[in-house]
Amino acid sequence: MKEENPEHQNGDPSSSSSTARSPEFLIETKDQSSSTSREKCGSQDTVAMKEDNAEYPSNGPSSSSTAQDLTLLTETEEPTSTCKEHSQDSIATKEDSPEYHNDDSASLSTTQDPELPTQEQRRRSQEAVEKRRPLKMKAGSYYIPHMRKLKGEDAHFICEHEQVVGVADGVGGWAKLGIDAGEYARELMSRAEQAVRASPEGCVDPFQVLATAHALTNALGASTACIMALKGQYIHTVNIGDSGFLVVRDDAVLYHSPAQQRGFNTPYQLQNSGGETLNDAEVKSMGVEPGDIIVVATDGVFDNLFDSEVVRLIKSGLVLNLSAERIASLIADEAQRNSIKRTKETPFSIACRKAGKRRKGGKKDDITVVVMCIIEADD
Repeated sequence: MKEENPEHQNGDPSSSSSTARSPEFLIETKDQSSSTSREKCGSQDTVAMKEDNAEYPSNGPSSSSTAQDLTLLTETEEPTSTCKEHSQDSIATKEDSPEYHNDDSASLSTTQDPELPTQEQRRRSQEAVEKRRPLKMKAGSYYIPHMRKLKGEDAHFICEHEQVVGVADGVGGWAKLGIDAGEYARELMSRAEQAVRASPEGCVDPFQVLATAHALTNALGASTACIMALKGQYIHTVNIGDSGFLVVRDDAVLYHSPAQQRGFNTPYQLQNSGGETLNDAEVKSMGVEPGDIIVVATDGVFDNLFDSEVVRLIKSGLVLNLSAERIASLIADEAQRNSIKRTKETPFSIACRKAGKRRKGGKKDDITVVVMCIIEADD
C-alpha cells in the first residue's frame, strides 16, 4: 500500500538497469554558454496524470480543512539573476563518487601505468572538444494521459531556441485531499518556462530555473521535476524524484539518471509545505556529441520500459528517419502498451518484488516523453 501521507505518494520507482558510465562524459563542468539567439518559446505544457492503481485510488474524500492547514514554504533560496553557476556546496551531487571525479592527480601515476592519459594528452583532448562546432537540439514531445483521467497530472515544456526542456509529474496521492496535483505540476513548468525566457542570453541555469519556478508556484500539491539545458558541447541538468533522463549513443545507453526515492513508490518531490528542497536535487553536467539521443521522461516511461527497449525504439525511429516527435510517440506508445499487460516483466514489476509485493505486469500511468536529437549547430 502507498503511504497515507500525501507528501510521499506517487508513481512507483523506475528500476532501469544501470550502465557503465564513462568519466569522460560525466565530469562536473562549468557552464559553457552558447550564443544561441533567444526567441519566444513554444509552450508545450501538455499534461498527463499520475497512476492510481486499484491499490492507490485517486478518488478519495475531499479534505478542505487539510488543504487549509497546509502552509507555504517561506525559506526558498532566492535565485541569482546573473549568469553564474549555483554553489556546488548547496546541491546534492554524486561528485564524491570516484566514477564522477575528474581527478588530475591520476597523472602522477602515469609512469607506473602507461595506459593512463598524461596531462598533455588531456589538455589536447580538451582543446579538441573546445574547437568543435557548438551543438544544438531538435526536440519533440508526446504524452498519453492515464485512461481514467481527463486532464492529467504531468506537464512539460520545450524552449528549443533556448535549448531547454523540462518535465514534471504531479503526485496523485493528493487526490485523497481533494487536490489536483496536476495543477501544481502545470504551474511549476509554466513558471520554469517563464524563468528560461527571463534568463540572460546563453546563461540558462537549470538549477536556478527550477528554484525560481518552485518559489513562484502557489498551487497546492507536489511534483517531481527534471530540467535540462544544452550549452556548447554539454548538457546541464537538475532532477528531483523519479522523472529523469537517459543518453543514448551508438545504440547503447551512455547514462541513465538514478531515481531519487525515500522508499517504494515514494520519490523525492517539491511542494509548498514540506517535502524535499532544491538542495536534495541531483545536478549534472556531461558532454554530448552529434548523433546522441536524449530521452527526458516521467516515470510512466521508466516504470514500463527497460533501457534496452528504449534503445530499440530509438534505433527503429532513426532507421526510418523519423522526427524527434515521432520517436517520442514510439516510446510513449510502447510504454502505454506495456502498462496494461498483466504478465509482462517490467521495471515496475521487478521493483514490486524487491519491495516484497506480489505484482506482475506494467503500471498504468501518465506517460510524458521528450526526445532531444543532438546535431551540430549551423554557422
